[in-house]
Amino acid sequence: MNFEIRQAEKNDASVIVDLYAEATRLMHELSPPGFGKKLGEPLDLEKEKETFTNALDDEKTILLVAEVSEKVAGFVMGVVEDYPDDLLDSPYMTVQYICVDEKYRKRGLGKALMEGIEKRAKDRGITNIDLMVWETNEPARNLFENLGYVALDIRMGKKIRD
Repeated sequence: MNFEIRQAEKNDASVIVDLYAEATRLMHELSPPGFGKKLGEPLDLEKEKETFTNALDDEKTILLVAEVSEKVAGFVMGVVEDYPDDLLDSPYMTVQYICVDEKYRKRGLGKALMEGIEKRAKDRGITNIDLMVWETNEPARNLFENLGYVALDIRMGKKIRD
């Protein structure tokens, strides 16, 4: 399958929001029991579109799309963090979102998106990238591990009341 990884443009925002909404729905399904209630709430799609559109104008943000036959089939968004971190040298990049349309998964788009954002981070002199992946999201964990990412910490939670 042929695809292109490119910088997102303002006219991509609606498709990016649709993919983001689908990813949010899937994350709600993957949420551990008692957690992720907010993920099940309806999204304000116009507000989300504005957020992604504004990200395109932010020099600290990299927003890439995977395009298949002139259709956006996935995206990744990373943000340069300038503050110090106990484990990462500053500046570093945080991958905030990565999503590939279910119809195009297991075809290399996720890997290509991650490689694209890594290249752009490296071009900016960034030497560290971090991201969060849910323990229950095995396909994403496998992708990141296959790309050389390692667990830096484990986030834990406990529901103490309903």
